[in-house]
Amino acid sequence: MNPIQFDPELLQYLPTWYKPIQEYQQLCQTESQELELLAEAMHTVKDNFYFQTMTESGVEEWEQVFGIVPNPSTEDLEFRRARVLNRISTKPPFTLGFLYRKLDELIGPGEWTVTVDYPNYTLYIESAAQNFNYATEVTYTVNRIKPAHIAFVQKPFVQSGLLLSETISGALRDYNYVLGSWQLGVLPFAVEEDMGVLKLPTTPSVQPPLLSGVAGFVLGDIAAARINGAIVVNDVSKTQEGALVTVTYPVSSSLTDEILQAELLDSAGNVLTSSAIYVAVGPQPVIMTHKIPVREGVIENG
Repeated sequence: MNPIQFDPELLQYLPTWYKPIQEYQQLCQTESQELELLAEAMHTVKDNFYFQTMTESGVEEWEQVFGIVPNPSTEDLEFRRARVLNRISTKPPFTLGFLYRKLDELIGPGEWTVTVDYPNYTLYIESAAQNFNYATEVTYTVNRIKPAHIAFVQKPFVQSGLLLSETISGALRDYNYVLGSWQLGVLPFAVEEDMGVLKLPTTPSVQPPLLSGVAGFVLGDIAAARINGAIVVNDVSKTQEGALVTVTYPVSSSLTDEILQAELLDSAGNVLTSSAIYVAVGPQPVIMTHKIPVREGVIENG
């Protein structure tokens, strides 16, 4: 839909003999400002027909309908639009396919994993733990649509990796003396002429045994986890699959109600990784997962 356009120069439409009169000039200027406000209001009405373009005032009306108390200091308008759209579109019938579509909308395609433990009536959802707002909305949505007898367990993961690269350079060595004719202090015994870089770090060369060996070193160095800078969790499970290290540990509500920071420690208490995240801890324990891939690559622009 094309935006509505108003010509604010109303004075040009008056008869010629009215244009020099100051009263008419002021009147046209005032009317032009009012027409601009009218055009802006009409645009706002059009935008408020759609959740994706809704203004803050339009979003506030829907938040009142759903009983949502927004926090403008941490929630931007885009998220608030997505939240009210999620609430109004969350209607039965509820199926696993419906849950998958909701997770695609809130988290993103390919950014989550769902596992259903049917014998134990438990639903596991693994996804990234960096976004506070969307993590809260995912929890609300899942608790809204899951059957009451199914337990929901979050498995938020934090991913941080290691990049390895190799550079090969060469030089030519030129000797200034032969055996028996070296004059001390006159010339250096030999000089090297740089041949430049023979293999750039962007050219693959690191082989899987080195990558998996570094991953094994990382695995052996991790001894514990720490939550919110104070709560140490020693019950960590560590696995290695090729060049991927995975560390998991449970966090229950008896330890904390929310996770704001997750760290991995070595046996001396030194911090190996540190991530600012948000995870709400409910009645069911949260299974935290750290994934540390080791692969060949270079950091762009660095």
